[in-house]
Amino acid sequence: MDDSLLVSLRRYRPREGRDSLEDYLTEIFAWLLRNSRKVADAFLDTVMTHVPEADRLELPADDQEITWETQATYPGARLDMLAQWSGGALLFEHKVHAPLSAEQVNKYRDLAASEFPGRTARVIVISANTGQHRPEAHGCLCWEDVYELLETLHKTLSDPAEQFHIASLLALLRHEGLHPAAPISHQAVAFYPVAWRLPEQLADALAPLAYEAWPLAERYEGLSPKTRWGRLGFELIPAGGPLHWMPGLFVAVILDARDHLVQNRHTDRVMLTVILDFSVKLHDIYPRLPSYERLVRQLHERTPHKGWYFYDHLEERPANRYHPLYLETPLLEVLRGTTTMAEQRDAIRRAVCDAIELLQQDNALKTLTDEVRREASLLGEPQRR
Repeated sequence: MDDSLLVSLRRYRPREGRDSLEDYLTEIFAWLLRNSRKVADAFLDTVMTHVPEADRLELPADDQEITWETQATYPGARLDMLAQWSGGALLFEHKVHAPLSAEQVNKYRDLAASEFPGRTARVIVISANTGQHRPEAHGCLCWEDVYELLETLHKTLSDPAEQFHIASLLALLRHEGLHPAAPISHQAVAFYPVAWRLPEQLADALAPLAYEAWPLAERYEGLSPKTRWGRLGFELIPAGGPLHWMPGLFVAVILDARDHLVQNRHTDRVMLTVILDFSVKLHDIYPRLPSYERLVRQLHERTPHKGWYFYDHLEERPANRYHPLYLETPLLEVLRGTTTMAEQRDAIRRAVCDAIELLQQDNALKTLTDEVRREASLLGEPQRR
């Protein structure tokens, strides 16, 4: 290794308004990438696995030089880290605790398109958690992905100097909680003082929405927000039906996913969901209805839609037949740019209207509800679930 880490850190200058840890970590990581081609090649391979296939770059051959710069200055921007080789460039934005805006990533994309003649450039985000990722970037990964890569390399590389410097960076990442989450994660401890009131604040935002005149093809009755089965939100029940859920719509945030059997989904971000619920007496009926199959097919074909993604729980084992169909969107994206409760409530309202629009395309939801109502009328007494 031909460049001193201490010299690299001597050149490091914290920037006003920035989390100094981000720049400090960047300098150390870039130094390691400059001084270990094996680490650099493995890292570039890992980055490309987080880039959609259509946007992936041809990585440098063994005999091609790679340069790694930090705090590279370009018109209107300063890049945290920049990798360049013949024919390619990667512009890195590194985040630890700070949020990342779409405007910042789009600025980098403009630079990628204009400032690297003769090279194909991509924008890559590395952050503490997936909630900081931006769809505008070409690829996103977390520091824990870097940690796992370095941990693997530490076990396989034989050079004592490489092993020592990798171990040192691993120790820093562990110290800052940027490794795979421990049972008590650093992120949870850091944000709990402001996060503990989230359920109360969500209930305040959702309460008036339960009684809105939603743009549904038939009349639904709204039920007040409550926390039940690990989800906080309000129900919309088809009026005058023999059963409550035929299907019911539940607009909610899932706080404890175990009852719904979705605890392995979205483990590090909070989703706003619109869930279709079916009463237990319908569990052997609705999956075989033509209108249900049609709705599922449409949702598969027409999502993503305005930020909403579709999840079919009946494709899982075990399947939850009470709550089979989910439309999901990151709550943080819904609330971006809002500063008051009224603005946040309006943002949630608009997002839910987009989901309802998706469910009602080609009259799919009403057709399903009508068919389920006919089936339910042949059954016994109504019941809640």
